[in-house]
Amino acid sequence: MADDDDNIIDDEEESEGGGTSGEPKGHSKIIKILLFVAGGVLLIVLITGISYIVSKHNVEKNYTKSQEIIAAPPPPALNTYELPEFAKTTSDIEPHFFKMQISLGYEPSAELNNELIRRRDEILNMINLLLMDKKYEEINTRLGAITLAEEIKAHINLRLASGKIQEVFFKDLVIN
Repeated sequence: MADDDDNIIDDEEESEGGGTSGEPKGHSKIIKILLFVAGGVLLIVLITGISYIVSKHNVEKNYTKSQEIIAAPPPPALNTYELPEFAKTTSDIEPHFFKMQISLGYEPSAELNNELIRRRDEILNMINLLLMDKKYEEINTRLGAITLAEEIKAHINLRLASGKIQEVFFKDLVIN
C-alpha cells in the first residue's frame, strides 16, 4: 500500500505543475484568458464612465450658456412722418429715372412731430439736393439704398433740435 500512496503523491505533484514534462500549465491558459476578458470589461467600464462625465459636463455648460441668453422685448413701434414722392433722374451720362417715397421713423414725441412739420420744406430741399448727384450704381443695390437712407438720416438729424430720426423707410423705391 505504500507504493500506492507514493504514486498518489507523485500524481498530485505533477498536476500542481511540479512535473518535469515541459508542457505549459492547463490552468495558466484559462487564467490568461480570464485576465484579458476582465481587462477588456474594465476598459469598457472606464471608457463609459469617462464619456458619461464629459457629456454631463458639456450638457451643464450648454445649459448655463442658454440661461445667459436673455430675450429682449422688441423695441416699441416708431412714429412715422410721411414725405411726398420724389421723382428724379440719375446724374449718369445715360440717365435713369427713379422714384421713391420716404417715411421718417422717430420715437413718439409731440415736440419732434411739430418740428418735422415746421421744417418740412427744409427737409424736402435737403433730400432733393442729396438725390441730385446720385448715380445709378449708387442707388441700384441694397447697400446703396441703405447708404442713401443713412445719408438722409444724418443730414436731417444735424438740423433737428428736439429729437432725432431713428430710421428712414423707403415705402417705395423704383429705379428704371
